[in-house]
Formats: sequence, C-alpha cells, structure tokens
Amino acid sequence: MKKGYIIGTIILVTLLILVQVFRVFVNPANVIISIVEWTTKFILPWFFLYWLIRLTKILGKCE
Repeated sequence: MKKGYIIGTIILVTLLILVQVFRVFVNPANVIISIVEWTTKFILPWFFLYWLIRLTKILGKCE
C-alpha cells in the first residue's frame, strides 16, 4: 500500500516539474470540468448498467 503512495507522489511531482519546465498553463476549472465530463461519459453508464443487471437478476429470482 505504501508503495502505491510513493509511486503516485513521484508521478505527481514529475508532472508538476514538467508543467513548470515547459511553462504550460493548466486552468484548474477546465481540469475539473474535464474530469466530470469524462466520468459522466464513461464511468456512470457502466455503473448504472451494473445495477440494472443486478436488479434484473433479483426480479428474475422472485418469480
């Protein structure tokens, strides 16, 4: 578990250094909006599909 934290920290620090070296301006609002958009496009449909399948199985067993 600690290994994951170390790797995550190294990746985050590397990205921050690269952003400063190449002088790339990252707008935090755009990042948040992009994450929400990506989540609603790709993660939420699978989440709802999973629960729909579980509901179908439960209703099928009741009969």
